Amino acid sequence: MEQSALWAQLERVLDPELDESIVRLGFVRRLEQDGSSVRVVLRLPTYWCSPNFVYLMADGVRRVLTELPGIESVRVELEEHFASEEISSGVTSGRSFRELFPTEAQEELDELRYRFLVKGYASRLLVLVQALRSAGASDDELVESSLGQLEHTGDLAWLVLDDRRRGPVRGRIVERYLVRRAELGLPMLPESPLLLLADGQPIARERLTEELRRLRATVVNLRASTALCEALLHSRQQWWQSERKEVWQ
Repeated sequence: MEQSALWAQLERVLDPELDESIVRLGFVRRLEQDGSSVRVVLRLPTYWCSPNFVYLMADGVRRVLTELPGIESVRVELEEHFASEEISSGVTSGRSFRELFPTEAQEELDELRYRFLVKGYASRLLVLVQALRSAGASDDELVESSLGQLEHTGDLAWLVLDDRRRGPVRGRIVERYLVRRAELGLPMLPESPLLLLADGQPIARERLTEELRRLRATVVNLRASTALCEALLHSRQQWWQSERKEVWQ
C-alpha cells in the first residue's frame, strides 16, 4: 500500500469540533505500515483534550484505514494525553466509547458526531454563500437556484443561471459543502434547492439575512477555536523539541 493512499484516507478524519482535517491541523505525528498492519501516532493540542472528541478522531482513523484493501489491523496511539492508554488500547481493539468510559458517556457518540456534523455544515454553507455572493450571485438567485445548477470542473465551480454563470469559485468549497450535505442525508437531487438548512428546509428569501447572521456566528466560533487549537499545538511542539534538545545535549 502506497503511503500516499494512507495519508489520503487520514485527510478524511476531521477534528469534530473544528471541522478540519487532523492532517492539516498537524495532529498526526507518525504513520507506519508493516504489511497489513498500520500504526498511527496522534498528538493533540493539550493533555486535557476531551476524551469523547479524542475517541471520535482515533476511531475515525481506525475506520478509514481499515476500509483500504489489504489493511487488516490499525493501532492508534496517543502521545501525552491523560487517557492515552484507555483510548489507544480501546480503539485499537474496536471497543466503544461507552465501554471505555461508562461513567462519562452521558450521550451516545453517534449523537455527538451528528451535532458536530450539523455545526460543520453550517460553516460550509456560509462559506459557499459568501463565495457565490463575491462571484456576483444575488440573494434572489441563491435562494431560487437548485443543486443541479452548480457546475463543478476540477478546481473551479460556477453557478449556472440560464445563459449566465456566476463564478468561478474554488472547487473545494463546493466539494466540502456537497460532502457534508450528503453525510447529513439531505436531498442531493439536481432539482433540490441549493441552500438548505441542516433540517432539510430550504431558506426562504425573507429569512436569508437572519439565517446568514446565525451561520456567521457559528463560523466565527469555529475559526477562533481552530486558531487557538493550532497555537496550543504549536506551543506544545516547541516545548517538546526544546526538551528533546536538552536531553541530547
